[in-house]
Amino acid sequence: MKQIIALGGDLEPIKCLGFLPGSNCPHYDGEINRRPAYHNLVKANKLSSGIAADDGVAVHYIDQEIHKIVSSKPNGKAYKVSLDKEINEEELAVKYLGTID
Repeated sequence: MKQIIALGGDLEPIKCLGFLPGSNCPHYDGEINRRPAYHNLVKANKLSSGIAADDGVAVHYIDQEIHKIVSSKPNGKAYKVSLDKEINEEELAVKYLGTID
């Protein structure tokens, strides 16, 4: 899995451990340039399709598959981001941790 990170003021891809397929973009709603930078990196094939998560959102994987997505914020969101001819964002189900099962 690759992720984007701010280096010297710019957002650039970094290589991570590789346990999970695809890419990841944290802080999707926390920095104004995150969403467009992620989209541009996927469009340019510098990052593969992947998962984007807002601040306070965590994605739990089991056997390289998403098991559950949780948020510490009531409106926290996560998205599957992919490239067809254009960028597609599919909003994923997120469980707010402040709710009772």
